[in-house]
Amino acid sequence: MIIVKRTPKTKNRTKIVRKTKTKNLRTSTKYKITLMLIAIIIIGSIAFYSAYNLNAIKTNNLYTKNIAQNKSIISNQTSTNKTAALLSELFPRQGFKTPVKLNNIVPELVDSGALNLSKVEGLYGKNLTQQEFDVLTKPSYTNLTLNTSNANFYLLIFWALGISNKNSILSNFSADANSSNFTVANLASVGGWTLGTNSSGMAYFNKLQLLSLTPIAQGEMYYVATHTYRPCCDNPTAFPDCNHGAALLALMELGSSQGLNESQLYTLALQAQTLWFPSYYATTALELQYKNVSYWNNPQLVLGKNYSSLSGWYYNSYGPLKANNQLPSLGQAAACGT
Repeated sequence: MIIVKRTPKTKNRTKIVRKTKTKNLRTSTKYKITLMLIAIIIIGSIAFYSAYNLNAIKTNNLYTKNIAQNKSIISNQTSTNKTAALLSELFPRQGFKTPVKLNNIVPELVDSGALNLSKVEGLYGKNLTQQEFDVLTKPSYTNLTLNTSNANFYLLIFWALGISNKNSILSNFSADANSSNFTVANLASVGGWTLGTNSSGMAYFNKLQLLSLTPIAQGEMYYVATHTYRPCCDNPTAFPDCNHGAALLALMELGSSQGLNESQLYTLALQAQTLWFPSYYATTALELQYKNVSYWNNPQLVLGKNYSSLSGWYYNSYGPLKANNQLPSLGQAAACGT
């Protein structure tokens, strides 16, 4: 596990001035640029995993079965048009309007010191929008919308919440990590968190009672957390050893605290992870499309170990597409850390 630490430059700012007249134009242009970049990622060959030895896994039965299923399907499809349509479906211009609300959670994080406003401003600089600044400083009682423009910002917010909010999952995570000869403080999710007032993530780990879950809600959330994975590793959400794991855990906790059921939690998790790992999930969506399996109608399947763990994704999404020369490029894979 690689820990990424960055000491942000702190700027003395007493007031943020934002231009609003060109907001719509900026938003439209930013969306087009983002979608264009994603399109570039989806077309071509993958560089990040070219060093992997594909022959070493060709004996895997499921992998071989996927290749055989694809051969008769891919030859009859126009991949360019389908990929373009798939991009619009995965990354809609309007984003995803989720059923959760932030309420006063983020200002409470700032007040607690788990999220330091000056450090966040120093990290983002002029790229911190007025809307994002408001999220950091004011309660938000509207439904949270996640999109390609704000996904990484909310990844940061939920990372802070995920490692600091007191929950039995973190207690179990700490015990499991220690029993496996790891030290929680040295894992990327905790050791990599330097954006609190105290630069040590352990100063806030499992300390703040920000979200309250009923026993039933906790049980449902725990079930989903143990059955959802992330393609940066082979670990489930219930073992949040990186920023993505911590962030998704926090999002699930937030949803459960506001009454979301298991099905809603799966959908919410898939929306977030699609934005946090766009290249990985675009590959999976393309592979499922060739099999006539709906991506959005099967969040439990997509987020399960067979498609969302790193090894599962490699066997069941990347491998079959590569074998049939239909592999979208991943460009630079998502990294864990600030």
